[in-house]
Amino acid sequence: MKFRRIVAPTDFSSLSERGVAEAQSLAHSLGAELVLLHVVEPAVMAGDLYGASAMATVIEELQHSAREALERAVAKIKKRGQRCRGVIANGGAAAAIVDTADRLRADLIVLATHGRSGFSHLLLGSVAERVVRSAACPVLTLPSTPPRARNRRARKR
Repeated sequence: MKFRRIVAPTDFSSLSERGVAEAQSLAHSLGAELVLLHVVEPAVMAGDLYGASAMATVIEELQHSAREALERAVAKIKKRGQRCRGVIANGGAAAAIVDTADRLRADLIVLATHGRSGFSHLLLGSVAERVVRSAACPVLTLPSTPPRARNRRARKR
C-alpha cells in the first residue's frame, strides 16, 4: 500500500505531541504529505438568542486561536522539509477526524491515546476507539507516554 497522505489529529497538548511526532516521522520516511488536523468542539448550550450569539463569538475565537496555533505547528514542520498542511474541522472529535480523513482520502490516521481506563473511559469514552471503529483507512494509535516512561512510573509504585 502506498501512503500518500497521513492525518495527525492534534489538540496542541503535550499528550498529542507524540502522535504528531510519529506521524511526521512516518510521513517523512514514506514521502507522504502530513495533514495536521485540529477539531474545534463547540459545547452545546441551550439558551436564548443572546446565548446563541455569545456562543457563535466563542466558537469564532476558538477557531481563530486554533488557526494561529495550527499555522505555527505547520510552519515548524515545513522548516524540517516535510510537506505539511493544517486543517480545522468542527464537531465531535471522533466524527470530525473520520470525516476529514475520508474527505482528504487519507491513507493513514495517526493519533496518541490518552490511555483512560475504567470509570474515566466509561464516562468520557475514547476518541481513538471511535476513530478505529469507524475509519475507512488504517489507524495507528500510540500511547501518549512512551513505553519507557510508563515502565518507570510502574516501578516507582
